[in-house]
Amino acid sequence: MKKLLVLGVLGVAIYLAVFRPRCGRSGALECPAAELEEGVGVTLSRREVCPRSGYLCLGSRNLSVARWPLTTGALRVRVTAPPFADPATGEAIRALVIEGIQAWDGYPFPVIVDARPIPLRIPDIDVVWTEGLYNARQLGLSTNSWQQDGKGLKFKSHGLAVVVPPDASQGGPDLSAALRAQLKATAMHEMGHALGLLHSDQRADIMFPELRLEVLSPRLSARDIRTVEALYALPNGAVVQ
Repeated sequence: MKKLLVLGVLGVAIYLAVFRPRCGRSGALECPAAELEEGVGVTLSRREVCPRSGYLCLGSRNLSVARWPLTTGALRVRVTAPPFADPATGEAIRALVIEGIQAWDGYPFPVIVDARPIPLRIPDIDVVWTEGLYNARQLGLSTNSWQQDGKGLKFKSHGLAVVVPPDASQGGPDLSAALRAQLKATAMHEMGHALGLLHSDQRADIMFPELRLEVLSPRLSARDIRTVEALYALPNGAVVQ
């Protein structure tokens, strides 16, 4: 028994050291300069940062830069089927949400979706399904937290919730075009929040806070991409004022 325990610990250590996607490995980001992950105590000028950063500075005179460390490597997102839906409908819904999440693949991290009921490793982001939130008009929710870790930040996702209307969970795989667009756009929007983005002020952006009912093929805008790239180019923990 003791020998098996030692072998198990050794196997986990080898996986973490060699196989786990980190910066510069498995298609993940190159390892960043140290100053990009040691931004606590750094103050940046709005005049220099904001004009080229999309909607990053919107609604805040003092922007605190809070994001996943660039050393995270690939982001792993766990997406199981909604438990309250019939199997065929659940798989159709899950596929749409995965499509929305993967729209962010490469901005800035590779995105790995894990659909297994029991994941091989703890996911960075877990999709939670619900048939309604406290605000009946809200279609999704994503919550993050961070804490200071020396000169950097530890960033954590507390889940990405997607609302499935109760009357849609038993309708079979042939979902309406409007519902398909809603589920995909919701996943895209909440994944943007999970990456650290706030809301946009322009309707063409996926991070605009209202669903655009007329858009049946939601996609990231050039401004969405410019904003997330700007966020991850700033020192983590810095203040823009």
